[in-house]
Amino acid sequence: MPDPTARQGPISRIGVLMLPGLVPLDLVGPWQVLHCAARLSGRYHIDYFGPQASLEWMGPLQLHGIKPLPEDVSDLELLVIPGQYRDTIEAGVQRQALEWLRSIGHQANTIMSVCSGTLLLAEAGLLDGRRCTSHHELLERLKQLAPAARVQEDCIFTDDGRFLTSAGISTGIDTMLHWLTLHGGHQLALSVARDMVLYLRRSGHEPQLGIWLRGRNHVDARIHRLQDQLALAPQQQWTLPCMAEQAALSERHLRRRFQALTGMSPGDYLAALRLHLARQLMSETSLGLGDIAARVGLGDDRQLRRLWSRHEGGSPGQWRRQQGHTS
Repeated sequence: MPDPTARQGPISRIGVLMLPGLVPLDLVGPWQVLHCAARLSGRYHIDYFGPQASLEWMGPLQLHGIKPLPEDVSDLELLVIPGQYRDTIEAGVQRQALEWLRSIGHQANTIMSVCSGTLLLAEAGLLDGRRCTSHHELLERLKQLAPAARVQEDCIFTDDGRFLTSAGISTGIDTMLHWLTLHGGHQLALSVARDMVLYLRRSGHEPQLGIWLRGRNHVDARIHRLQDQLALAPQQQWTLPCMAEQAALSERHLRRRFQALTGMSPGDYLAALRLHLARQLMSETSLGLGDIAARVGLGDDRQLRRLWSRHEGGSPGQWRRQQGHTS
């Protein structure tokens, strides 16, 4: 049954490019967002386009019902380019897809790529002068294919006018929720996130590796143990002596070792964790800044504002309003 809180309107058509070598989760994640939005609002219809009527997918499974590549896509609200294993695509099929993208690239209202799908847009010459991103392991290749593009290295997705590009599997979901917010409204996107049990909707500005993985590229079990405990309970009143005890190191050794391995001090690492959780609570709840500060271990809203100003710029209230919250 359509969600009575969702914004109603005429049916909007979405197109998805289907090529051999399609990455399953690059398609399924964003597709599930659209499928859920269509079910809740009755507003979206999805078509699948490609040079072949069917595709092998995940071993013995087959995808059918793929329509020929259309000459006119001006009636599409969104064209989705999921990740493709480009090196395994037959040369003739890839050439056909690129020629099609070049011919219709100016027509669709919005084009969204997931992971390596951005490379297809780059090779088609659609990203010149535009902000874009892809999986962190593909960024150098993206720069080579689109030297005139403004490749972003430390974000999970970009929004540059008619083009949305995302970094990987889960970020395709974030990007689709972002598009849905812009097109269908905040309430519909929130209803979809709730229906899919998505705990976190990200803004696109987060680094691809995120605070949970930042500073973890080392093999020191003692520092890993401390990082695990900080991540599990950032709201605790962690002091340097408590951290040193957790890591079984002297305070001086902990400071030196933590900085050398992670590139930041223990205190800065804890502050980053707390800011991440504060952002999450500001985005997903209507809690006041004082309550949020208490929940993440910052005491009161003044401490949260000071920390936010030092690391983020602006104020928490400004950020919250930009995310569509009035509180």
